[in-house]
Amino acid sequence: MVSTCHSDVLAAADSRWVEALTRVRHDVYHTAAYHGLGGLGREGEAFVFLHQEGDDVFLWPYLLTPTAAGASDVTSVYGYAGPVARGDEEFVGRAWRNLLEAWRGQRVVSAFTRFHPLLENRELARGLVDGYGQAVDEGVRLHGPTVSMDLRPSLDEQFRKYHKNLRNEIRRAKEAGLATTEDGDWEHVDEFVRLYQDSMTRLNSRRDYLVDADWVREFRRVLGKQAYLFVTKVNGVVAAAMLVMGHAPFLHAHLVGSNPDLVAQSPTKALLDGVRIWATERGFETFHLGGGVGGREDSLYQSKRKFSPLTHEFYTGSWILDGEQYRDLAASHRRKLLGRGIDLGDPGFFPIYRYEPE
Repeated sequence: MVSTCHSDVLAAADSRWVEALTRVRHDVYHTAAYHGLGGLGREGEAFVFLHQEGDDVFLWPYLLTPTAAGASDVTSVYGYAGPVARGDEEFVGRAWRNLLEAWRGQRVVSAFTRFHPLLENRELARGLVDGYGQAVDEGVRLHGPTVSMDLRPSLDEQFRKYHKNLRNEIRRAKEAGLATTEDGDWEHVDEFVRLYQDSMTRLNSRRDYLVDADWVREFRRVLGKQAYLFVTKVNGVVAAAMLVMGHAPFLHAHLVGSNPDLVAQSPTKALLDGVRIWATERGFETFHLGGGVGGREDSLYQSKRKFSPLTHEFYTGSWILDGEQYRDLAASHRRKLLGRGIDLGDPGFFPIYRYEPE
């Protein structure tokens, strides 16, 4: 017999979001604080769907973004979120069906999420069928691997797992005087912003992924003790800087920038190595470096792979809840772009009516 079910859609300010997370394994990406933080391509208002049956709990935090005609989209924060749950497969199936009903109540046309490769919460969609006869799995897509460092072995064992060339580069960097420290007082915010913006510009990244000093200070205020700033210096000059997020046992490399004038001294590699040592000494078990751009096994991924043989599968989920509305929005968007001389084609973007060519 199923115990009493209770489902709610909660806003970021609702304390029940914070309380419910204490009862399930999660990460910083699932918190109300992180969902309420703007920037990094984020659009929409933060909500969480909460389903409870006795001690069992299911949460799906998301962003709700308006579309035309009073409808909306569900999308994901920057990083790795998706659902978290404690309960058996039948419980998760009931939660999923109630979630779709809640989204339809919010007039959701489509839903998208990035699953968490360390928590492997993509498994919460395996084998499920929603209340409309659709296999939930059909909307799940493998994008590629991410890389993490296992911090449980000794520091020397961790270092031995580095690629030989990387070990040599880091030794040379330290011999040249590069040293990494936590900036506990966040005195180097301006230097971080400058280096990060320079790095993103060199990579031709989207402008809405740039951040300024006010955003970094808000990042610190909102996340509190889960946010860190690290700097690597040589001769008093900041060679690289990185924002890091931590929710034990996980630590995540979030945003990083490097000084182009000092690239020959491998400052970013020295920075990651220094954070690894800091994190190990403080009891973190995993330092997640992420993957390549869009999950691809590109040069960014390959550089991270030199730090560790440990990889994880990165999945996304995308579902159309209102097919007619989706088709109408897609057709309208294509017409708008054609009016600007752009033939949209198939950009591989979901939802397609949110795609904006650079």
